[in-house]
Amino acid sequence: VKEEMESLYDAGQGSFGTDEATLFKFLCTAPPEHLKAVNLAYAEEYGFTLTKACEKELKRVSEKAAVFLIGMKLKPEETVAKLIAKATAGLGTNELLLTSTLIRYQSMLPDVDAAHQEEYGKSIKERVISEARGKYETLLVEVVNCGMGETDEE
Repeated sequence: VKEEMESLYDAGQGSFGTDEATLFKFLCTAPPEHLKAVNLAYAEEYGFTLTKACEKELKRVSEKAAVFLIGMKLKPEETVAKLIAKATAGLGTNELLLTSTLIRYQSMLPDVDAAHQEEYGKSIKERVISEARGKYETLLVEVVNCGMGETDEE
C-alpha cells in the first residue's frame, strides 16, 4: 500500500506534470478494497484523498473520469445517486444521461435509492416524476419500479 501511495504521489503532485497513464492504470486495476486502503493511507500521509488529488492534478475529462472511477469503486451507490441528480440539475433534464443511468445501474437501484434519499431528501421515483412528463415519465417510472422490485400494483 505504501509503495503504491508513493508511486501515485510521484505520478501527480510529487512531480512537475501528471503521469496520467500510471494514475489510470492503478485506478482501473486496483480492486475496491485495495483502492480504499491506498486512499486512506494517501489521506493520512498527504492530507487529502485521491479524489481531491485528482481534482487538483487533472483537468476536464480526465478529472471527471478519475473522480467517477474512484467513486464507483469506493462509494458506488452515492456516485450513481449523484449522476441521477446531475442529469436533472438546472434547467431541463439531460434525458440521455438520466435514462442511461437508470438502465445501466438498474440492478443497484435499491441501494442507490437509499443513498439518493439520504443525500437529496427524496426518492429516485419522486425525482423522475418531478422531472419527466408523459410517456417518458411512464417509461422511467417503470424502469425504476423494475429496478426496485416493485410492480404496477403498489
